[in-house]
Amino acid sequence: MLITDPSGAAIAGAPVRIFAGSDANGVPLQDVKTDSTGRVRLALPAGSYVLLADAPGFNTIQKSLVVDDTALPITLTLKLSVAVNAEQVAVQSDDAQLDSDGGLAVVLKGKTLDTLSDNPSTFQQQLQAMVGSGEDGQQPQFRIDGFSGGRFPPKASIREVRINQNGYSAQFDQRGNSIIDIFTKPGTDKLHGFLLVTGNADVFNARNPYITAQPPYHSTYIDGNLNGPLGKKTSFFVGGNRVDMENNAAVNAVVLDSSFNSAPLSQAIPNPQITNSLNVRIDRNLSTNNTFTVRYEFADTSQTNSGVGQLVLASQGVDANTKTNTLQVGNTTIVGSHVVFESRFQYLRTRLRQNAISSAPTLIVQGAFNGGGSPSQVSEDKQDNYELQEYLSVDRGKHFLRAGARYRLIRDRNSSTAGYNGAYIFSSLAAYQTTVRGQATGQTPAQIRAAGGGASQFNITAGTASAAILTGDLGLYVEDEWKVTRNFSLIPGLRFETQSGIPDHIDPAPRLGFSWAVTSAKRKSPYVSLRGGVGIFYDRFAAGNILTAARQNGVTQRSYYFANPDSYPNILSPSALAATQPTVYRISPTLRNEYYVSEGITASRPLFGHGNLSLTYNHIQGVHLLLSRNVNAPLNGVRPLGGTQNIYQFSSEGNSTINSLWTNYYVQFGNRAGLFGSYSLRFQQSNAGSGASSFPSNSYNIRADYGRPAQLARNRGYIGGWFNIPFGISGSMFLSAHSSTRFNITTGADNNGDSIYNDRPSFATDLTRASVVRTAYGNFDTAPIAGQQIIPINYGHGYNFFSLQTQFGKGFGFGKRPVTPPPPAAAVPKANTKEEKPERPYQLFLSVEAQNVLNHVNPGTPIGQLTSPYFGRSLTLNTEQGNSTAANRQISVFMNFRF
Repeated sequence: MLITDPSGAAIAGAPVRIFAGSDANGVPLQDVKTDSTGRVRLALPAGSYVLLADAPGFNTIQKSLVVDDTALPITLTLKLSVAVNAEQVAVQSDDAQLDSDGGLAVVLKGKTLDTLSDNPSTFQQQLQAMVGSGEDGQQPQFRIDGFSGGRFPPKASIREVRINQNGYSAQFDQRGNSIIDIFTKPGTDKLHGFLLVTGNADVFNARNPYITAQPPYHSTYIDGNLNGPLGKKTSFFVGGNRVDMENNAAVNAVVLDSSFNSAPLSQAIPNPQITNSLNVRIDRNLSTNNTFTVRYEFADTSQTNSGVGQLVLASQGVDANTKTNTLQVGNTTIVGSHVVFESRFQYLRTRLRQNAISSAPTLIVQGAFNGGGSPSQVSEDKQDNYELQEYLSVDRGKHFLRAGARYRLIRDRNSSTAGYNGAYIFSSLAAYQTTVRGQATGQTPAQIRAAGGGASQFNITAGTASAAILTGDLGLYVEDEWKVTRNFSLIPGLRFETQSGIPDHIDPAPRLGFSWAVTSAKRKSPYVSLRGGVGIFYDRFAAGNILTAARQNGVTQRSYYFANPDSYPNILSPSALAATQPTVYRISPTLRNEYYVSEGITASRPLFGHGNLSLTYNHIQGVHLLLSRNVNAPLNGVRPLGGTQNIYQFSSEGNSTINSLWTNYYVQFGNRAGLFGSYSLRFQQSNAGSGASSFPSNSYNIRADYGRPAQLARNRGYIGGWFNIPFGISGSMFLSAHSSTRFNITTGADNNGDSIYNDRPSFATDLTRASVVRTAYGNFDTAPIAGQQIIPINYGHGYNFFSLQTQFGKGFGFGKRPVTPPPPAAAVPKANTKEEKPERPYQLFLSVEAQNVLNHVNPGTPIGQLTSPYFGRSLTLNTEQGNSTAANRQISVFMNFRF
């Protein structure tokens, strides 16, 4: 069944009620809503039915239907007519809607969307929490009006959010349960406006327990929009916002005083960030069955002292500015009642400029502090992203066919002087302290090293700073939603992807999904709905990695690494390095794009008649996962390719195994309250680290790093809800929690000489050795010897997380209430419901929001370097559900006005 407006445009989320018999009386047999394409599929036993369909701003339509025993599919198209005062009903509709698409897709809109924070960064974090923050191997993908890579829009301009969609559809490049689809609001047919102002100041907040004293700070957020008609066939939506976060970064480090004694350093460094943005959307009905949409957005973000915090001192701060222009164009054409064409185009233009506060050489003292100038120095990046999509949907009765193509082209022109200032690395604070003390007393480098001092590595980069690449990827798909019987469907599909700039050009991705409505008796809704499938999903090789290989090829730009240099604090000039072999980056000639083989099943059923409960199991196998290796690292003291050159190579030799079980639920209690939430249990083993730029601890034995990933929370859940209480007061809450995460324990030194500081210690077998460190996690030997067992990766246990966000507010209405026309004769009001009066034309809402209202301290990841004075301790707050490191609990006041 397809529900459209008078122009033929599909209406998403339109309620459809099905009554058994010849009239619309009593309790509906089914109460469903249309999906994002305006369609709904019903599995009905033989019999007579009456269908009622409506939508905010439209008149209710009634349709009689007879289903026989032939099991042939019936295709219906219902066109809703515009109701009187439709523009007001459409805009003011705040019905709580949290739907489940076959027990999979969670749809947030209306009051349920209002439940989430109005703060843009916290709102985005909450959505990420709902999909588990990408713990299934792929980071959550935000798609804005069907496009990837765009800027996250303000909540006031969002119509609805879809999470956890059909995970095995061929139309998605990633698994549907890791995609967050965001649809922005179009204009309406009468002028309407919205203004939101929120503020936060340090006097309202609970202090950061990791900062002893800090300067004043505050944040303000202003968001507004205006929308309405431009003639009879065109509408507009114009919005803008400003985010001003005068934040502080917490620095906790150990440095040396003027007498070369270790001294703790705790300070708060201002790192303000300001963002200004403007967005415009135009929708026009070119004809009865043709809709054209264009959307433009500009954003300008500036940040001071970026990168400062924890062990990173203020001298390594970077000032950055990013300007983004986004243009989206879409066209939807409906041919008859069975065919839909969709065309979309996006141009994303990004210009980033950053300048280091200091050009002094970088100084890294493992586990103690990072000082000197920033290693990133000056950078200018110019990216142009083009994306073209073409989709076709055909309804052929038992077969609903979908096909499409997406092409993305990226041009990246980059100039970077990262590493041009040089960097010295010391394996410990004791080594650094011995070095500077020895130099002050006139000791020779040999004497300093004999006493345990000396730098362990010196790095410097020289050559041409500029590089440019052009790369693209293509995705094609076709699938058939085949209704085998009334209550069972198969969804076979095939996706094919290819990409330039890498050796791998052929990536087929077959998919197979199914849905089965298990009925207990005729003329009753399904007792339980089962959906599941199996499929292959690819990750694209990032354009940034191709740029790295093009620039750091040993010719365009040359990076030099020296082990155990005695030149500190002097910087060797590039001309003195001509005889030294530079380190190079390259792409493995056998590289394959990483992919995941996923299979799973979901069972869902109605909950108390006013909600839904689902349970999902997934098994995911990661194959050819990306990582970097030093393919010329010393092996038993000998480099296999000869010379002294480090050769960093992007490779695809990683793998992972993931098993996850999670449950989602929602329930609505009339117009008084709604509750939704999820719990997940995940088991994951991997040797791919954190992605293409991460290195194994041993480039010749990747299996040694096979284990539980860092930051993986085995248990994770969230609970959200909204409620209305007497005196016109409304409230909402969002609780997010997870069990402890893991962190890696390292020696702080480059034990194997591969130039990467991620070597792990062994379990100590001789406690008399000077290299043994006793900790709460066990006794470890930082200089492993033959016969000792290296500890597993991510052996350290971090902290649990618990945060509750609440919001309370009251609305005030002004102006004369609009006159409500009598309901159509076909519309049957639900029993025991009180008819609500229309809202007044002007609405003012005042509220207070508290993040981490219980002031629970959530520590960040502990320091994992054994040589650090802070080993096993956290130096900062975990900001998974917060937008500032300056405070532990934050209280903000909100005011919004709309008309």
